[in-house]
Amino acid sequence: MEKSQIKFTFIDNKDFHTKLENVSQAVLHHLTMTCNMEIIPKTDATISVFRTLPKQEGGKCYYPFFLREPFSLENIDFCEFIEPQHLKMMQEKKVVPLVVMTSELWVLFNLEPNRIFRNSPYFHVIKKLEKHGIKEQDVVWLTCDRYIPKDPRIKARFLHFDYFLEQQKVLQNEFNTLEKIEHRFISMAQGIHRHHRYAMSYNLYKENLLQHGLSSCPEYENFSYVNAKRFELTNDYMSKLSTFDSQVFERWKNTLPTKIDGKENMHQRRWDEGHLFEKVFLMISNETHHPDDTVFITEKTYRCINYCRPFLINGDRGSLGYLKEMGFQTFGSFWDESYDDEKTDQARISKITAILKKISGTSNAELLAQYKEMKPVLEHNYNLLKNYKQWNQLN
Repeated sequence: MEKSQIKFTFIDNKDFHTKLENVSQAVLHHLTMTCNMEIIPKTDATISVFRTLPKQEGGKCYYPFFLREPFSLENIDFCEFIEPQHLKMMQEKKVVPLVVMTSELWVLFNLEPNRIFRNSPYFHVIKKLEKHGIKEQDVVWLTCDRYIPKDPRIKARFLHFDYFLEQQKVLQNEFNTLEKIEHRFISMAQGIHRHHRYAMSYNLYKENLLQHGLSSCPEYENFSYVNAKRFELTNDYMSKLSTFDSQVFERWKNTLPTKIDGKENMHQRRWDEGHLFEKVFLMISNETHHPDDTVFITEKTYRCINYCRPFLINGDRGSLGYLKEMGFQTFGSFWDESYDDEKTDQARISKITAILKKISGTSNAELLAQYKEMKPVLEHNYNLLKNYKQWNQLN
């Protein structure tokens, strides 16, 4: 497979991003007090991947704006941080303005009939660029969303770029063949609290599956998502599980938090995490799932591919379909993947649990034989990830 070819250059604008991170504390304080917004980094994490690109001569030249989110930028004129000579080059179309917003998935457009289109988060960024003489139609925008709507009012060119795929791609690990099974599955749900992660962890406990695998989960929190389409507390969400039992639920909460021995989330420093999966048959990807209709795939799934293990995705509806669109293969020949089409989290988690129960009742010898049958799929996915042609679209 042809590898990604890097035939473009970037303006070195480290000073711009330093100033962006050091933006007025008064503005940040105002946002925190009036909008209940947490003070968080302004720079998109994708900058870590772009910084390591080899220098090239010739080709297109981009001025990258690594912007973590569009919302607070309504109150910050970030273009004031651009050095004058770089601004002039963009105004004269000698350099292409490149907005990079790929480490998180944002709803950028107000497309509902009762909402003002030019008040959408997308225009929080565009209006600042236009104010400084950069035309909307000259902007290239990278997002992790493959499904940007086709609307004539959107004049920037949108490209799909998967930061988390690239993050795994650059790890120098070899194909990791499974030779011995000590755990049937691993389920990592530490980190940011999510309803669906609690539900998966509860089901593992309720169905006595923890004896067969590894699981981590934070302390329980009864919360609701900010800006969700509907208000729902964790307790209400959990009560909709087909396996819900109030007494078991209380016992399970008392077991939390649970942790997995060994260091996790080492991918953030581009360190190998193969030690976590070496003797594990299956990985449960507890994705970064929000209660909306988008699909967001992160390192939680891509590391399954990178470390050559079959996986189940506890996340957005259509996640497997999304991967197939990108050319990856999944495991419908080995178990029922219809969970991907279920409309509710609870229904998807119920079907995933049924698969786990079947796997937990299968002998290690049979699972190793099944892994051997899966190996062509695992090799295809590993090779596709390592050679995925993301950079070509910027050439």
